[in-house]
Amino acid sequence: MNDPIFGKPIFTYTTKEAVEYGFLIKIDSKILSEAGIKFPVYLTRSVYDKYVCVPKELKHEQDIDGRLWDLLYMFAFKAKNCSSSTVDFDFICRLPNKGDWEENEKRQSINPFQRLVTLHSEIRARDFDDPSPAIFIMKPGED
Repeated sequence: MNDPIFGKPIFTYTTKEAVEYGFLIKIDSKILSEAGIKFPVYLTRSVYDKYVCVPKELKHEQDIDGRLWDLLYMFAFKAKNCSSSTVDFDFICRLPNKGDWEENEKRQSINPFQRLVTLHSEIRARDFDDPSPAIFIMKPGED
């Protein structure tokens, strides 16, 4: 792919490569369909590890599908009323209170296990050589 002004790219890093290397997690289309999401969704590794994977302290209370559903449902709910290619959305996530709070997390109640988490999403071309739309969900400030 040559750009008429800038010429041939020096380096490219594709979405497919990011999935292969584990930096992006592609969500199964079945759960996306159930949540009413029409486009492919990719989560950054940091979002997946912190908010979708179940911490060992909560394994007896939660499962990975339920946590993923909560995140996707709140994204879809917020995105339905948005006309922008970016959407910030909130959802409540249970996490052990280990002092690992981040800027995108706020205390939801007196329960120290509940956090109101803000995430950022962008709808854009799936890849530089694939203009079909895809949704990328990340922590605020991630690219």
